[in-house]
Amino acid sequence: MAFSFFKNPTHGGNGSVAWQKALQIVLALAGFALFFYLVCSMGIGTILAQLAHFGWWFAAICLLGATWLFFQTLAWRAMQREHFAGVSLFFLFSVKFISDALNTLLPSANLGGETARLYFTSRFLSKKEALAGVMVDKTFEYAGGIPFMIVGFLIAWEGGFFPKALLLPALLCLAVTLAGILVFAGFQARGMHSVLARATGFVPPLRRLVEAKEKQIHALEQELRQLYAAPWPRILAAWGFHFLARVTGVFEVILVLRVLHEPVGFFQAFFITAMVTGVNTVFFLMPGQWGVAEGSHQFIVHSMGYPPLIGLSLGIIKRMRKLAFAAVGLLMYFCYRGKMADPAAFLKKDHD
Repeated sequence: MAFSFFKNPTHGGNGSVAWQKALQIVLALAGFALFFYLVCSMGIGTILAQLAHFGWWFAAICLLGATWLFFQTLAWRAMQREHFAGVSLFFLFSVKFISDALNTLLPSANLGGETARLYFTSRFLSKKEALAGVMVDKTFEYAGGIPFMIVGFLIAWEGGFFPKALLLPALLCLAVTLAGILVFAGFQARGMHSVLARATGFVPPLRRLVEAKEKQIHALEQELRQLYAAPWPRILAAWGFHFLARVTGVFEVILVLRVLHEPVGFFQAFFITAMVTGVNTVFFLMPGQWGVAEGSHQFIVHSMGYPPLIGLSLGIIKRMRKLAFAAVGLLMYFCYRGKMADPAAFLKKDHD
């Protein structure tokens, strides 16, 4: 749907898309293989015994996860307040919920769900408005993770519980995340057309594709400039909501480990969440972070002196919450999709 913005079969788009899909499938299979290896290494029965502790506590974990998505919805709305005037917060939250569900299920490196955001907002946003809004929102989401990681690392260092085994991974995660954000933000700020023209100069099919889409790219650039020129209070609000979203993850760690009878304090949970944030950001290409998220929880928590089973159980219970959200999100997806008067409206609508 929406990320086909740059796709054009007449200019070699099919080969590029086929290669991307093949890579996504390979990464997805690798993630699933790692996940099942981790589970089998601990024993399925042992894992199930750990999960049996939760019961109704799982509802509280889901509530924290929903709070995370609610803060992300507020951040998204803050940057496009004028465009979302008259649009109910519940609808935007539902779209964000659907987006998160599809990101969990689809082998699309956390991009499949974003097409849903573009599709369901096509009734009141043009193509360039929707795409620019999602790009800026994703930039702020990952940018919000940088100070979150820094604070978490400093807390652990000052508190004397920063495991030496995690020092190098922490610095690498922070460096890679910072570099990625700078590249992505610079790509938007310097003008995508000029960057794409230089990058594709030695690949004629891609160069022709960029030339064919020149008008649309310049329109998108203009929309991005307008969003980044928003008043500072609005920008800080968007960043702050994304930061608060990650803080809810801290309370989720506290709750899960308390249920597992391995309680941690707020600062220790902050550090665990900060480390997982860095790992997930570095491995953003892994669909749903399958295997990576569970493995990172196991390694980080074990490095802090807890049994490996506790860290893996933490990662798995969070995975279960995501899968529960994915099931609800799919139902919401089909419900809202059925209400769309014209499924092709997004492709037809443009205010250039």
